[in-house]
Amino acid sequence: MNISIDSKNTNALLNRTDVKFSIAFEGGIPSRKQVREALAAALSVPAERIVVVRLDSSFGVHTLSGIAHLYPTPEAALKGEKKHLLIRDGLATKVEKKKEEKKVSTINK
Repeated sequence: MNISIDSKNTNALLNRTDVKFSIAFEGGIPSRKQVREALAAALSVPAERIVVVRLDSSFGVHTLSGIAHLYPTPEAALKGEKKHLLIRDGLATKVEKKKEEKKVSTINK
């Protein structure tokens, strides 16, 4: 897997760096975890500070482009990113909601 960083923009308002990247790969499309680890190696930062936001691939071409957010600390990533993205990247766990039982009305029976 060959990764190249296309652009890095510092977003001071949200306290993160937006990274656009492209990956050339062989075989199947790499998982989000593999992409995070490759980005962490390319940027020389821990993988816990990176959240993969978007991955785009084209049919018949072994390239992948995407967007990731790089945070200064893992706590900042947990605080500043959407929950579903954190769950996809394995940085948070999904909380199961309890289903309420339907109350049976006995008035009209």
